[in-house]
Amino acid sequence: MDFNLRCVNESWATVRAEAALDRHGNDVAVIVAKVAYLALPVGSSTRVRLSFRPVRWSDIPDGSGGVLYPGDLVDDKPGTDVGLVGTAHPPRGKAVERQLAWLTMGPLRKVVQVSGKRAFIPDWKGVVPGAAAALMPTALNHAACFGGRDRANKAGSIEEELAENPVGRGFALDPQSLVGKQAHCLEPVVDPVSGVAQAPSEGCFAPVPANWEPRRSRAGTHDEAWAKNRAPVRPRNFDVRHNNWAVGGLHSEKALLPDDPIEVGGVIAEGLWKFRLPKYAVSFEARFTGEEPRPIKTHLDSVLFDA
Repeated sequence: MDFNLRCVNESWATVRAEAALDRHGNDVAVIVAKVAYLALPVGSSTRVRLSFRPVRWSDIPDGSGGVLYPGDLVDDKPGTDVGLVGTAHPPRGKAVERQLAWLTMGPLRKVVQVSGKRAFIPDWKGVVPGAAAALMPTALNHAACFGGRDRANKAGSIEEELAENPVGRGFALDPQSLVGKQAHCLEPVVDPVSGVAQAPSEGCFAPVPANWEPRRSRAGTHDEAWAKNRAPVRPRNFDVRHNNWAVGGLHSEKALLPDDPIEVGGVIAEGLWKFRLPKYAVSFEARFTGEEPRPIKTHLDSVLFDA
């Protein structure tokens, strides 16, 4: 059955419905309503108007090993994920080597330091990033954060990686091998309000791919017993948090509200980007033959800013 033909949309959202198996093996209809806005900075204010973005079945890669746009259609997703993809721009008419970039929505706040190009150098601490060049527009993706892969022996037959970010820079079994190589330019900053520190690899706001940690461990055990006795249903030890793609500091266990205040700094060339989305929530109900409509509980599970 094509559930898109059975789905009646009376909202401003783009809606897609797909048949799927939930993690318990039940046949379900997954229905996603996606509302998109164009937020244009105009002087000291921001004009917000409706726009269009498709509901995506799967992740869209960013071309550097990470995710640009995460897939929307999952059968269950706790809390709210918040993310931002784009480029950090230095202040106009001012030469700086580094600046802070931040994203806040409601109670969530994440701050990262963006540096100009720099290389690894040796010093008394070991091998560290050297002085930064003048800051240029910098892609806010995982490839510019700490991470990467390294060969475990000279023959190159064994490769190890930082499971939280295998496409970044700076991970090495022999730190001395990094000298002269380009260093990461995105680093998380301890939030002065919460005091919470984040892993060095979590230096951006972009979505985390499903095969990276911590999402990979939450996918459950896909062994021979699973393949023989349970596939294609999720493993019994599947953790529903596997479906959450937000990087550290940008997931709220309590669902956020559509009109929570938003602030983005150090990213767009216009400077501070501060706005509040219209208070518009989508409700769902199911209609069965001969019965009254049944309301279906839902919540805001994802917010992505395309900067």
